[in-house]
Amino acid sequence: MTTNRNVGEPLKTPNGRVCELVDEETASGGQSSRQYHNGILETLEEADYEVYTLITKEYQRRQDTIQLVAAENQCSTAVLAALGSIIQNKTAEGFPGSRLHGGCNVVDEIERLAITRAKEAFNAKYANVQPHSGTAANQIVLTAVLQSGDKILSLASDHGGHFSHGAKISFSGKFFNVENYLVNQETFLLDYDSIKEQALRIKPKLIICGASVYPRKIDFKIFRDIADVAGAYLLADISHISGLVIAGAHPSPVDYAHFTTTSTYKPGGPRGGLIVMGKDYNQQISVGTKSAPLWEHIQNSTFPGTQGTPYLNNIAAKAVFLKETISDEYKTRQFKIIENAKSLVGSLLNLGHTILTNGTDNHMVVVNVANLREGLTGIISQRCLEQCGIIVDKVSLPYDKNDPAAGSGIRIGTPIVTKNGMGTKEMENITALMDAVLRKLEIISESEYKIDESFRSEIAENIKQLCSRFPLR
Repeated sequence: MTTNRNVGEPLKTPNGRVCELVDEETASGGQSSRQYHNGILETLEEADYEVYTLITKEYQRRQDTIQLVAAENQCSTAVLAALGSIIQNKTAEGFPGSRLHGGCNVVDEIERLAITRAKEAFNAKYANVQPHSGTAANQIVLTAVLQSGDKILSLASDHGGHFSHGAKISFSGKFFNVENYLVNQETFLLDYDSIKEQALRIKPKLIICGASVYPRKIDFKIFRDIADVAGAYLLADISHISGLVIAGAHPSPVDYAHFTTTSTYKPGGPRGGLIVMGKDYNQQISVGTKSAPLWEHIQNSTFPGTQGTPYLNNIAAKAVFLKETISDEYKTRQFKIIENAKSLVGSLLNLGHTILTNGTDNHMVVVNVANLREGLTGIISQRCLEQCGIIVDKVSLPYDKNDPAAGSGIRIGTPIVTKNGMGTKEMENITALMDAVLRKLEIISESEYKIDESFRSEIAENIKQLCSRFPLR
């Protein structure tokens, strides 16, 4: 188990060896690591005031507005410190103990630590912390087990799936034969019987489950049953819900899916991706002429298959974040994220809004704004709310009749407001302000609107005052 270390206690590697630290007073050149890294922002201010100013503006933007983008989260300053550390300067192609460059003893220990913590967080048998993103993690899996032209069955991107799951403009859609399953037209829920029938008919080699716009629980056991009867591998992309999975707030796919992927920033860590595997990690398979366990195919597909040098500073930051996920504070917060999302649903329904699936089981609320007022679109809602200090995403809804560029919906997420300390009372306040904006704006076209400036200013000030009580954490 990963344990917290008190200041002054020796640091140990995952195998229990004590790390030998350089004395702060006798570091090479008379400069300690702490001195080297100290005042990074002040150094930037002096070296490049323009970039420094823009970073400061972004901080203020986030502090003064409500962040409800479901695909975003907020990492700790400890994670930021690892990202901005000297580890950024190390190049090390390959995996720990088998690098193509010298001087890797320290970064090997960092990556091993990240792997150990990832396995603990997800209760997994294997973890790969090198993917540059969630999309890269998916690409690694696809190229590890598929040949060009093989069949994939995945949720359509306009029904809540991700582009990397087989959209025609994505690598996955260009090199593989992709067929999509859809949500039910009446309930907007996954229809597992229909998915099974489709899988048995087309016999895909890989089934992908997981979504970017789906507010309900996903039954990974049923997906594995479907994959088994269809003779397919199962990939679960849990980027949006991985924090909930870690905490036990959503069922885990790790021992159902052959491969589980996630981004690491959506659950609250640094930019990057992650692949974990459960009981199937050592299953022997043949891909082309290569027979090896599943985990080895993943390793080879990572490097040299699809990536070169891993971002070692991001891996260090992943290690920091993964330690945070094991804490009671993190796990408790995941349940509060869902509580706040449910509070948003209740308040919006009471105000007469249409909610996709009539509720949520996770961090996400999908609102059909087109049903609120004739002519109202997702893009108008997103732009006008942002102008008033509330940041959301416009989305196209399943079976949407509006142009995809405009969309009929908005997607709302609660991870950031929850991390900053907001609760259900604040969710009710936010929904009231959102409702006021969406009813007050004047619709000109599917992408153009007007809003009274004094009203906009009043809403923005209310938002700013609310945010001032909940500083960034």
